Amino acid sequence: MKVKIFSTLLIMIASFAYSQNYYMYDFRNVPSDEMSVMMENEEHFWSKVAQDQIKKGNMTGWAMLERMGGSADEPNILFYIGAGSKKNIDQLGASFGEGSQNVMSKMGEDAAVFINRALNIDSRRVGQVILNRTHTEFDTDWDHHNYVKTNFSKVTDMNKMNELQGKVWGKYIKKMMAKDETSQKLWSASNVVSPMGSGYNWNYLTIDTYMTYSDALDGGWKNSPKIPNLSEINSLMGGQFYKQVMWKVVMSVNSKGEFKKH
Repeated sequence: MKVKIFSTLLIMIASFAYSQNYYMYDFRNVPSDEMSVMMENEEHFWSKVAQDQIKKGNMTGWAMLERMGGSADEPNILFYIGAGSKKNIDQLGASFGEGSQNVMSKMGEDAAVFINRALNIDSRRVGQVILNRTHTEFDTDWDHHNYVKTNFSKVTDMNKMNELQGKVWGKYIKKMMAKDETSQKLWSASNVVSPMGSGYNWNYLTIDTYMTYSDALDGGWKNSPKIPNLSEINSLMGGQFYKQVMWKVVMSVNSKGEFKKH
């Protein structure tokens, strides 16, 4: 009886963890003549804000990514902002405000004058999406990655898609990473929480991460893979992904608050 209760408790904890894995994608389209200033601002100020708030438990991660290829009118910069809980999502604005004040105070009053001037640039934001991560599998030696392939899709049944992603592809890619049949480092699946509705081109996201661009392009397979039956998954997303976009991680702050320039 005690074993059964304990097993039920573990299932409840796991379910709660999935329901509390919120994050934001912040898309920007930055002109080339503004890119260097934005990069400097992110490295020397906003990444420090993220470090401050992650160490306080108000965020779970942060990263700046730059698009590889694609059309000039598409977003070319993507920010990942890990929140974790719904409470942290509610307080993201306040968290960035608090973190900014904390970082400014450490720089001193005189330096803050020049920092504020440098930060006074157009964000070039073109969209924000809040997602909930439902599945994650990663290689045993994973601690970071340099390239991310984002697979956007419009699914007709999100619950069914979540179920199949875990049972079919998640199970398969976990086995392939464990057997060293692929150099892929991490896979995850998420559903869009906001915005929703028929006016948007995608409501579901999976990502594949790698250390090198060449591996990201070909999937990092060591041998020709025997792909499982994906007919149900493909049917739910209309036969194919809405869009696949490749990104290079420029800089990141992990869940321990450690900064890395990739």
